[in-house]
Amino acid sequence: MQLELAAGFLKQLLQTGLSERMYYHDIEHTNSVLIAATELAAEENVIDEHELLLLKTAALFHDSGYVYTYDNHEEESCLIVRKHLPGFGYSEADIEKICTMIMKTKMPQHPVSLLEKILCDADLDYLGRDDFESSGHKLFLEWMAMGKLNNEKEWNH
Repeated sequence: MQLELAAGFLKQLLQTGLSERMYYHDIEHTNSVLIAATELAAEENVIDEHELLLLKTAALFHDSGYVYTYDNHEEESCLIVRKHLPGFGYSEADIEKICTMIMKTKMPQHPVSLLEKILCDADLDYLGRDDFESSGHKLFLEWMAMGKLNNEKEWNH
């Protein structure tokens, strides 16, 4: 599996394909999830090298579907994974594990395996960080721009 090449492909896809209205779900968020997932996996101290590679790949691709759709982006992310990761040496079994992790990030989250739990926690890591307010504000702006909210009152509720 060629994680570095897959990461390069993903970053190019996000840089060229994401809407300018993606204030929160951007390459910065993707990198943040990758870092958090890697750190959480290290803290667990039971994740082997192969599992870590799958987790990192899922972290990188978990929001790639936003390039094509806002709603149900997880399903679109899995289509991207299934189409492109074989070219980077990922097996069908590995791709299914990656897609299962990605699908578990769909709200409301219901992770089962340790890797799924780590990815879900990493995806929401901003909730416990010092930059929560600025990250949350980016998400608010994105939801407003995408028509998911009409006003700040709805956001606060």
